[in-house]
Amino acid sequence: MAKQDASYIIGIDVGSTKVCTVVAEVNHEGFLEVIGLGTAESHGMRKGAVVDLDASAQSVSQAVEEAETMTGLTINAAHIGIAGASIKGYNSRGIIAISRRNREISESDKQRVIDQARALSIPSDREIMDVLPQEYTVDGQDGIRDPVGMVGTRLEVSVHIVTSPITVRQNILTSVTRANLSVRDTVLAPLAAAEAVLTEDEKEFGVALVNIGGETTSIAVFQRGAVRYTAVIPVGGNHFTSDIALGLRTPIPEAERIKREYGCALTALVPDVERCAVIEVPSVSGRQPLTLSRQILCDILQSRAEEIMTHVHQEILRAGYDRQLCSGLVLTGGGAMMDGLLDVAERVIDLPVRIGVPEGVGGLTERVSSPAYATAVGLVLHGYRRQADESRLVQRSDNGLSRATARLRGWLGGFFLS
Repeated sequence: MAKQDASYIIGIDVGSTKVCTVVAEVNHEGFLEVIGLGTAESHGMRKGAVVDLDASAQSVSQAVEEAETMTGLTINAAHIGIAGASIKGYNSRGIIAISRRNREISESDKQRVIDQARALSIPSDREIMDVLPQEYTVDGQDGIRDPVGMVGTRLEVSVHIVTSPITVRQNILTSVTRANLSVRDTVLAPLAAAEAVLTEDEKEFGVALVNIGGETTSIAVFQRGAVRYTAVIPVGGNHFTSDIALGLRTPIPEAERIKREYGCALTALVPDVERCAVIEVPSVSGRQPLTLSRQILCDILQSRAEEIMTHVHQEILRAGYDRQLCSGLVLTGGGAMMDGLLDVAERVIDLPVRIGVPEGVGGLTERVSSPAYATAVGLVLHGYRRQADESRLVQRSDNGLSRATARLRGWLGGFFLS
């Protein structure tokens, strides 16, 4: 197998239900193409946190090995998606003075003001996972995306800070390293999914991305092109399955099958003839199977769907963006694939809703064209953007050095000529 190099970007979505590995290659035109995909059932995870390191590492290894077999690569580093129920976000501000003589804002000033904004008080058992700039303000002029090169005396920044318990993030990193991988970066799942499914217009005019995973539902609110609010709710797609299993007294695998084959989150969408259709439900311990109408099944699912969307609505209200989401909601994650869930979301939240499908990549687009792969595809897009940002920083630094060198040469030349 060939070794992984900089032209390959790997994203691994470590979820509570499945682990998904996406391998993308930067082609000769500079575009990303998905060339490999690997999935495995997730073990050792609960609500986005590791509860069994060995089992979790084995799941990651299986997903990576499948992607390696498809691509012929040896994968040794990846960007990792995280969506634990205990992740929290905060907004913060930083202010610094520009004291140099020419008042030109540099890259180091930009980093200084971000560092000042991240110096907020958080509990000792938590750590900062990411700092996401929202906008900069130079001498009272707000709405600035990048202040480098501008002239001013005072620089301010508004940021959104994502935090997680130290142990939760560290245990996920440990399970990945036990699978013989190094971690390039960790990204909150809805932020990664946003890279793949949201348009720039949606981010600008206001949108809430709702990523429905196996055991958690994570939310990211965007407005004016930046993240304004994040939250994680400890319910997800697996709760639909457990409701069926408990309500109908059937094993979990059978409940999952019934959900996929007959489930609908809104009973009104099921034709009258099909509502009366009889479904045979295998029982436990060799007991006789039960029979029920499809309407009863859909009523069970609708109750859970309404509960999840009510929680989402409450988080949007808490953030204060209920009247500012002109672009509505975008649903991603495996749980978003259930029939009728979009309609329930529109009824409960009273906003336009669409299902988010990954875009912005080529290659195996048919294989990853599903909301279930939004986070994994978003991780490779995030990695690609991060590489591009680092290249621009190097180029900007080189240009700054060249200008300084030119000024020094001019000064020296004038000195010797005089």
